[in-house]
Amino acid sequence: MFYPGGSYDLSCRCDEPVEARGSYVCDVCEVALHTGCAAATLPPPEEEHEDKGKIIQHFAHEHPLASFHVNASNRINCKACGEQISGRVYGCRACIYVLHESCALAPREISNHPFHPQHPLTLLADFKPEWPDLTCEVCKRYSHCPMFAYNCNECDFHLDVNCAVSVMHLPPRDDQSSMDGKREIHHFSHPHQLTSFHAKAELFAACSVCKEKEISGYFYCCLDCLFLLDVSCVEFPQDIVHPLHSNHPLICQEDFDLRCSLCSDNTHSFGYKCEVCLFGLHVKCALQSLSATEEELTLTGELVHDHPMKLQCSPLLRMCKVCEWPVEGLGYDCQEGCDMLLHKTCAELPREPEHPIHPQHPLVLHCLESYTSLPCFACFDEIGVGFSLYCDYCKIQFHARCAMGKLTLKHQRHEHSLTYMEKMGSGLNSVQCNVCYEDCQIDFYRCGPCNYNLHFSCLPLPPSVKHEFHFHPLVLRDRVVDDFYDYEEQYCDVCETLRHPEHGVYYCEECNYDAHIDCVIPEVSPPSQNSTTFSEA
Repeated sequence: MFYPGGSYDLSCRCDEPVEARGSYVCDVCEVALHTGCAAATLPPPEEEHEDKGKIIQHFAHEHPLASFHVNASNRINCKACGEQISGRVYGCRACIYVLHESCALAPREISNHPFHPQHPLTLLADFKPEWPDLTCEVCKRYSHCPMFAYNCNECDFHLDVNCAVSVMHLPPRDDQSSMDGKREIHHFSHPHQLTSFHAKAELFAACSVCKEKEISGYFYCCLDCLFLLDVSCVEFPQDIVHPLHSNHPLICQEDFDLRCSLCSDNTHSFGYKCEVCLFGLHVKCALQSLSATEEELTLTGELVHDHPMKLQCSPLLRMCKVCEWPVEGLGYDCQEGCDMLLHKTCAELPREPEHPIHPQHPLVLHCLESYTSLPCFACFDEIGVGFSLYCDYCKIQFHARCAMGKLTLKHQRHEHSLTYMEKMGSGLNSVQCNVCYEDCQIDFYRCGPCNYNLHFSCLPLPPSVKHEFHFHPLVLRDRVVDDFYDYEEQYCDVCETLRHPEHGVYYCEECNYDAHIDCVIPEVSPPSQNSTTFSEA
């Protein structure tokens, strides 16, 4: 029976919960299907039954699997590779057990595989209980039950289905199309010889140098340690003279441990680094901006400043005039000798930003050249001079530093986002916590328009939080393991130190960005305070 909405304690056969939206539910059998999953596994019309006699008995499933075509949107994943099903598949409709055609027809054993020629690889299913830490040697993805994998028991070597069957044979020696006839090369990025391969389908593995794209088509690989190099990255220069840092050359290095001076993101891979200054760029950022013109590096008319400003590396530690935080590395500097310096992100702010510190109305960014004693509506200190954000509707304003670079979170106790306040200004004696009713002076969260305040110690861990170092909200997770790195080498993207892979983190799935809870939520230690417990994401 079709239910247009409602909440059920049932899961669809795709293993996702049935949410409050249209679903098919059998109350007798307590079975539920999302509308997309139900449509995807319906028998096709009679005229499309050209393969109805094509049935196989697969070793991984007790029932026969029939061939059919899926073109409807769905949430069903292939039980072999874990990717969403589409196109020609083999499946058991009674169990909603579906395999891509290529996964269903994958050989039970592969001899002389180019990534492991010394022993045969055997296809296994439902292997996770025996090897809980199993990862593919190529893409480093953790294999979840009931996904398949090829295994060599003798060497403890594993490949997931996609990485194994996509690269079955070396390209012909006379294939000159994309490799310039070079079967083996030496590259500065890796100490061992690299051998050419061709992937029939896109691998889940990313290029070891640029980390930007999954391997497809022609690529190079080290057969000793499975270092992967996309063919387009072979021509990367080892050192460059970059317009953003023209006084010293930048050297391409592994274990690049600096925050990228252009995009401000962290990386634990290759990057271009200055050996003299604390300046570095991701490979992608360095090469995309290598040919930037003078006009592209110059900012005019974007902010309230009369002179053009050029993006460049500041040799001295100076303060940004908008957020009043130090500018390390790149910033927009006035070319007419003024003391105007802005972070790249601050300079590119829209003039009327929508900000969670005051989400009801647009805030206009403007520069106060004369002193004003009007209070900031966040900290209650005087605005003074410099940049502020002003609401023309409410006739209130905020220091730019109070509205920017703050930990802003959405919490179930209040309808608006709460902004972290390091301390209150002297313009108001105190504000009260809305939980314990004690005064708030330092380390608390606040909604200025509502005068709603929470001590950090009165605040359970929020299910999601907005952090100054990342654009998207971070969601609280009990456990996150980044499959691109070894299990023991999981890093916090905020402090860039190792984190425990089994401990809770704040995580952005879209960007694969994870952080210690203590790095996202400021730590305070009030006396006689019980430890904070996790809340579910």
